[in-house]
Amino acid sequence: MKKTDWYIKQGQLSKDNSYKNLANKFLQKARQNLVTMSILSELNDNKKARDLLKIPKDYDSNEWVAITGYYAMYTAAISLLAKIGYRSKNHTATLCVLEEFFVKKKILDEDILILLKSAMFHKEEIEKLSDARHKREIAQYSITKQTTKSIAEKIKKDAYDFINKCEEIINK
Repeated sequence: MKKTDWYIKQGQLSKDNSYKNLANKFLQKARQNLVTMSILSELNDNKKARDLLKIPKDYDSNEWVAITGYYAMYTAAISLLAKIGYRSKNHTATLCVLEEFFVKKKILDEDILILLKSAMFHKEEIEKLSDARHKREIAQYSITKQTTKSIAEKIKKDAYDFINKCEEIINK
């Protein structure tokens, strides 16, 4: 049994062709999450904004930079699933579908096959999403500010790269 079939049986994943119409909406939502991530990132270094918003001096937004960066990437991943007519309720199921249909090049319906031929993900790009999820968890539960800051910076860069690649695929 394929992993995707297992997630379908568990109700965490479903084939839903009506979702194809939502791919661009999910991508727009991912872009909105990038804006939120950038605003939060800017707060750490912008004294004027911190003063205007009366943000305490010891407040560090890097945890939420990492979290919103991950969710921006995840929402972009959902847009890819929508593009091929899948709906996911589970992060691991989403990664599984991305790997199966965008990395391993399984043969699908003709329209999906054309999509895959025109823009395939490299395995490393999918791993960025998984890596971001793991790092988001560390940042969220870690109390070390330097660790959180370095994670936030990495996720911020990866989020832009990942979403740009998703947008390229969605628009083809």
